Amino acid sequence: MPIDTTPAAGRRAMVIGASRGIGLGLVRSLLGWGWQVTATVRDLERVPAALSELQSQHPQQLGIAAFDMAQAAPASTLVTPARPLQLLVVSAGVLGPEHQRADQVTRDELADLFNINAMAPLRVARALLPALSAGGVVAFISSRMGSVALNDGEGLELYRASKAALNSLTRGFAIKEAIPAGLGVLNLHPGWVQSDMGGSNAPVTVEQSTRGMVTVMEEALGQSEHRFLDFEGNTLDW
Repeated sequence: MPIDTTPAAGRRAMVIGASRGIGLGLVRSLLGWGWQVTATVRDLERVPAALSELQSQHPQQLGIAAFDMAQAAPASTLVTPARPLQLLVVSAGVLGPEHQRADQVTRDELADLFNINAMAPLRVARALLPALSAGGVVAFISSRMGSVALNDGEGLELYRASKAALNSLTRGFAIKEAIPAGLGVLNLHPGWVQSDMGGSNAPVTVEQSTRGMVTVMEEALGQSEHRFLDFEGNTLDW
C-alpha cells in the first residue's frame, strides 16, 4: 500500500459519534486544522443544532452521515475507495449503569456497555481499515480508567472494565492488522472533560481536550505504532 502524500488541506477524517461532547469538539478542532471531515450521528433527522451550524459554516469541509454504534450495520458503507481517509476517530461511548457494580449488573446492562465501549469500536475500525491510507491513524477515545496499572480502585468499576477491554482488543487489532497495513493506532485519554459524562466540575474544557488530541493525532501520522497517550501527548501505562 503506497504512503499517502495528501497535503494538509486535503486530508480526510471521519469522527464516529459526533453528536455532542468530545466527538463534536473533535469535529470542530479538525475543521480548524483544515481537515475534510465526515461526522457520524445516529439519526440524520435529529442532527444536533451545533453540528448543523458547523456544517453551515464549513459546507465544503464537513459532511454528516448516519451510523449507530449500537447496531451491527456495516461501517464500510460510510466511505468509498476513491476517497481514502487519513484519520479515523472512534469517539462514541457510554458510562454504563449508575450503580457501576459488578455484583449488581444485569446481563443486558453489561452487554450494552461492552458492546458500545469495546466491541463496536473494534468492529468499526476493522470495517474501515481498507479505507485508510498508509501513514494514517486510527484513534480510539479510551480513558486513563482503562489502565490496569493505574487503577486506584476508586469507583466506576464497570466503566473501567469496558475501557480496559477496549485497550486489550485494540492492541490485537494494532499488532495483527493496522501496523502491518502501515497505520498507527492511538488509544487516547481525553482528560476529565466538562461534558455530559464528565460533569461541569471537570478541570478540562472540551476545546482544550480536543485541540490537544488533534495535535497528538497530527504528530502520529506516518508512525506505524500503537500508543496509549493523554490529550497532552503523555504516555500512559497500560
